Amino acid sequence: MKQAFFFDIDGTLYTNKFHELTPGILEEFSKLNEEGADLYLISSRSPFETAHLPTDFLKFPFRGLVFEGGASFYGPGIQLIDAYLIKNDELKQINDYCTKHDLLWRYSGPDGYFYSREADPDIRRHQRGLYLIVPRVKKWQGDDVCMVIVWTKDEEDRKALQQMLPDNNFVFYDTCVEIRPKGISKEDAIRGIRQSRGYSRVYCFGDGLNDVEMIKEADYGVVPANGCAAAREAADEIVERVEDGGVTNWLKNRRRKGNRT
Repeated sequence: MKQAFFFDIDGTLYTNKFHELTPGILEEFSKLNEEGADLYLISSRSPFETAHLPTDFLKFPFRGLVFEGGASFYGPGIQLIDAYLIKNDELKQINDYCTKHDLLWRYSGPDGYFYSREADPDIRRHQRGLYLIVPRVKKWQGDDVCMVIVWTKDEEDRKALQQMLPDNNFVFYDTCVEIRPKGISKEDAIRGIRQSRGYSRVYCFGDGLNDVEMIKEADYGVVPANGCAAAREAADEIVERVEDGGVTNWLKNRRRKGNRT
């Protein structure tokens, strides 16, 4: 019975406040590998936002690395295998709307990730607090793009963007909106990987709004107690907070029970 484990990074394996991995997680990953399971990272990060992550973590023999919320797929050494792009006419609409309404947007793809203009100090501080780095400023000029983030709290902006791009995938947060190509999400990526590789059982671990449907897609979904309410509601099991090693402890307990979960 071939099994796959999909792990979100931030808030699930990694504490952004202290910039630390959950202690013992790589040891448990190695045990899963020995068991014959395939392991994946799955994140809304751009691959360029992984530069500060521990080297031994990034060098772990994951079966694949799914970034930009399912829009890009990388192999060992963060080598690009496949990418799904937002159409250029759709990006032009985003650019025109954000320029007209003075909204900051960030775009990412195989060639990098960039702010459309200079970001407000609080946004830069938040970005640096999460990833220790911030994007450079570069106006979009036809670049290949897998994912867009638009910073707006305004409901009219959110409705306008969704009406403008009715076929695209959206995730709405308190302060921003994630936009990906049609049919692209974490759960879609997992569904496709499962079908192509014939996994009989899939485990998913996540904490955020963009993990909710992924957790539902899994045969067994695990969410740390720090996860958002919607993710906790979707979970098969809620474990300790990320800073308390919830996922590590769950994997360890599963192994000690003979991998029967």
